[in-house]
Amino acid sequence: MKASGVFSRKSCVACALALALFPAGAWAAFIDGEVIPVNRNTHIYNVKLDSQTITNNTAGATAEATFSLQDTYDAVAFCSVNRSGQPIWFEGRSTAGAGADGWVTLNEYMDAQVSIHIEGEGNGLLSVPFPATSNKMNKNICRAAQGATEEGYPLSNVFGSGSQGKVTFRLRKPLINGITITGTEVAEVFGRLEAGDGIMGPTPLARVVIDQAIITVPDKCVVNDGEPVMVDFGQIPNSAAAIEKNAPAMPVDIRVKCEGGSFATPNAKVRIGILQGSPASFNSDYLSTTGPVDRSDLGISLTDNTTNQQVVPNTLYDFIDLNTTTGGPGPFEGLWSLTAKPVAKSGTMIPEGDFEASATIVTVFE
Repeated sequence: MKASGVFSRKSCVACALALALFPAGAWAAFIDGEVIPVNRNTHIYNVKLDSQTITNNTAGATAEATFSLQDTYDAVAFCSVNRSGQPIWFEGRSTAGAGADGWVTLNEYMDAQVSIHIEGEGNGLLSVPFPATSNKMNKNICRAAQGATEEGYPLSNVFGSGSQGKVTFRLRKPLINGITITGTEVAEVFGRLEAGDGIMGPTPLARVVIDQAIITVPDKCVVNDGEPVMVDFGQIPNSAAAIEKNAPAMPVDIRVKCEGGSFATPNAKVRIGILQGSPASFNSDYLSTTGPVDRSDLGISLTDNTTNQQVVPNTLYDFIDLNTTTGGPGPFEGLWSLTAKPVAKSGTMIPEGDFEASATIVTVFE
């Protein structure tokens, strides 16, 4: 009986110790003073911007666009003791790809810098990244009875920081025609109470994403007056050997007309290429073909008549024949003279029937 009584006492001590540690253990997963969105679901602001025109098509030129979204989000705070009269401190961070100056590299042509509005008094637009900044609204409370639990203490004010702001676009190098930017994360907003550990937690309150932005420039190049370039090969043999020997080689003249500030002088440096998502499977140096029957062994070879070099799909080439046709300032026109010829995988027989190949002609200014 005595031994049983001793065992009972130890059991009670162990139970009391476990109960005493449980709340602290549950809260230890969070930082004292941390403010996060409800259910840890970072609020995403998908920003759609109107088309912007950069009139000076040179590296370093900029254009600005503002955004204002109406949706808001709720947040909870974590506290080890009761807090009252607390402002929210917000911190803005650039996403991956940002330099020390806050410019985010969007692609090889464009950088962006974001300024966002944090709710409160006297702060205005803050350029991201910005350090922890008080919203000067000393009205938030946090009760430890909930603030020290996994759910956190629900804050009474509704949050909108990150919903308004400005995006500045900066050219890295000149464009032709323009560029579309989609689905690019540019900034995150973090929050905390004034009291507590004084550091931000790992979960952002909001994330700003450029869902869509179209940047245009006055400079443009038009290929073949905007019309498709058509080539008719007529009838060709169906054996690979006969195709190599007898298939017709057809001229493909691609006319390019460029105008705008970047083309103020002759021989502006333009690169041109033929893009196709899936070139020929048997040799990616050829365009692939399609048709009502299997065309996997049939392709189209392209040759530059000026250099006598093969034109490989998805490769850019210097386009030097670009000069004024009027004797004065642009527009400038040029001709990319190619030869197209059917080719087949060695040793194959090509099924009878129609075939076609389609690709996109692109121009890039450098």
